[in-house]
Amino acid sequence: MGGDANGGVQMEKTIGLVQGINVIIGSMIGSGIFVSPTGILASVKSVGASLILWVACGLFSLLGAYCYAELGTLIHRSGADYAYILEAFGPFCGFLRLWVE
Repeated sequence: MGGDANGGVQMEKTIGLVQGINVIIGSMIGSGIFVSPTGILASVKSVGASLILWVACGLFSLLGAYCYAELGTLIHRSGADYAYILEAFGPFCGFLRLWVE
C-alpha cells in the first residue's frame, strides 16, 4: 500500500508473477477444464485422442487467461470486456458488446 498526495492510504496498482499465475489458474479452473475430460472421452471413445484434445483445449484456455491477465494489467478500468473493447475500438463497439451480452 502506498500513500497519495493528500496523505491518504491507497492500494498500489501492481500485479506480480504470483498474482498473474493465480489469475491464470483461476480462469482455467473456472472454465471447467478439469470437468470436461469425461465429455470428451464419451464423444471421442479413445483415451489417447481425448488426452490430446484435453491438453490442446487446456493450452488454448491458458492463452486466453494469459491475455485477460495482460489486459487487466494494462487497462486500469473496471468493466472487463466492455472496458477493453471501449479502449481498443471506441464507444460504438463497446456499446455493441454490452448490448450483445
